Amino acid sequence: MARQFRPERVEYDVLTAHPDAGEAASGATKWATAAVDAVAPEPLAGLPALKNYALGVVPRLRDFAEHVVDPGGTADSPALRYGAYHSVRAMIRDGRGRALAEVHADGRALLPGELDADLRGRLNGLVNVGLPMVTRAVDQGSYESALESLVKARATLNAMLQAVLNMAVSGPEPVSREKLAQALRVQPSDLDGWYSGRTP
Repeated sequence: MARQFRPERVEYDVLTAHPDAGEAASGATKWATAAVDAVAPEPLAGLPALKNYALGVVPRLRDFAEHVVDPGGTADSPALRYGAYHSVRAMIRDGRGRALAEVHADGRALLPGELDADLRGRLNGLVNVGLPMVTRAVDQGSYESALESLVKARATLNAMLQAVLNMAVSGPEPVSREKLAQALRVQPSDLDGWYSGRTP
């Protein structure tokens, strides 16, 4: 029997500078909810129905993105539109606030248990190319190049940690805080930083 999904709200998030001044100075960003659409709960049977629903949000998300970058509607720049599409997302949630889908203006829809294709590609590239090149750079004494590559690798791993953590807490059977904290080797009270993307 197909799992039932009941979307009850669509949140429009905007990528903004991190509220912490120190984090913002280093270029850290954070998603902030700018608008919410209430949805009459209508059961969707299975992931295909949920994906179709999520893709139906894309035109509204594009309108929202264009309004964010140009509220007056006076500019018609493809570059502005492209930037806007990458700085907004829609989160579809059920009545309990659990994420059902993440939608992007370019038509990508991430469903429960799915990993972003771009992030998956970055991780595969890191394992197959990036890390071997780091060891090669170290062997050749090119420490600055190795360090630069390691910083990029750490950013990819942090993004992967965040994605897997979000899937763990928003799945049909969310993992308990205690088990997540044990897996991350932190205290349960430290998890809020991981939820918000502030990884050490």
